[in-house]
Amino acid sequence: MRHSVRALLFDGDEIVLFKRLRPGREPYWITPGGGVEPGDASLESALRRELDEELGAIAGPALRVFTLVEPGHLGTVFACRLVSMDLSRRSGPEFLEPDIGVHEIQRVRPEKARELALVPAELGEFLAEAGPTLPALLDAAAYAHGRFRPVVDVHLLLLDEGRVLLGRRQGTGYADGEWQIMPSGHLEEGESVVGTAVREAREELGVEVAGCEVAHVMHHRNAGGTARIGLFLTAATVTGTPVNAEPHKCAELAWFPLDRLPERTVPYARAGIEAVRAGSAFSLHGWERPGARDLGAEAVRAGFSEVTVCLVGRRGDAVLVLSDAETDRLPSAVVRPGEGVEDALTRLGPTGEAGFVGADDYVSASGLSGRRLAFTAPLPDETVATSFPAADEQGAPGEAVRRLIPIASLDAARLPHSERLLVAEALGRPDAPGSP
Repeated sequence: MRHSVRALLFDGDEIVLFKRLRPGREPYWITPGGGVEPGDASLESALRRELDEELGAIAGPALRVFTLVEPGHLGTVFACRLVSMDLSRRSGPEFLEPDIGVHEIQRVRPEKARELALVPAELGEFLAEAGPTLPALLDAAAYAHGRFRPVVDVHLLLLDEGRVLLGRRQGTGYADGEWQIMPSGHLEEGESVVGTAVREAREELGVEVAGCEVAHVMHHRNAGGTARIGLFLTAATVTGTPVNAEPHKCAELAWFPLDRLPERTVPYARAGIEAVRAGSAFSLHGWERPGARDLGAEAVRAGFSEVTVCLVGRRGDAVLVLSDAETDRLPSAVVRPGEGVEDALTRLGPTGEAGFVGADDYVSASGLSGRRLAFTAPLPDETVATSFPAADEQGAPGEAVRRLIPIASLDAARLPHSERLLVAEALGRPDAPGSP
């Protein structure tokens, strides 16, 4: 049985397709993808390898949405969102041999699939019927669906003669090796805040608590991540001796003076303890524009194996892009081992002070979980020639040139949708360096 994978690769609300032009045959359209190879660890691994080989593309979470069954062949179709595309990474042999025809990149609304000679035809029917609903399905898989509902964290400070109980995290995938308030957890559906505190104390420490009161409320946002509400409580009575009841998530318990917390305390927890100690009722934490160092540290804390930096470089009324014969893209670079986010930004070229724009998450071609951090900065005059290359100077795929796109022309640019959103965010930030 031969296996293959295909991608319904969404760029905004449109699908990225190849228009195939071959000698002696009418044009037809196909989705990115190909055969599963022996070295592929999974169907999704094969998908991401194919996206890299055919488009130099990185995508977000992938969902299986369709199966094609033919004699001797099984095809699995995934839906995913395009994060970035770099045709200089394209390595598939079908793109290096002009005799086998042309793969022209096109973006098509899914409901138009019936009007195309899409191969196989069954996929075209599925795309026309179900395609318009798939973006919402992808968003639901990656983000909270519908009206925003923030995560509510409940932290119970167990205090003893000026000391607070902390636990060192392990095996959780977030901030492992750092110290966190014990007990703590998420508010669950149908549960009161006090009920959460009582439950977490019992589950994590094996103690019973009573007389719980909210000492501080915090609206917290992770650097480059999402926001949440943190409720910090204290208890009037604690019955029993705290023990590490969840060693798979906590390496050890220890008491620390309130004014001498360990260096590797989760910043969110440290801020909450300090606010309780100061008698503050409410605070905002993490809402100032984060710096490159904080963003890099949070990406590591969140367990990302790879971090990429992306630059929205501006000069006057134009934005810097890298262009080839078919696409535009923002300059970007993967942060190297031992390198800081600021150093990686420097490799993209000289700029003025860089300000954070936004972040999105992806899975690399090799299966690594990654976070892309986008920054905006003014460009010095020598960064790129002010004149635009003519159409015949754009170069072949893989031969990218640096050019400036007027801000007024961004809607017509060939940037991926996710990068157009980053540019729009950069242009709309009144506090962004270099903003008019």
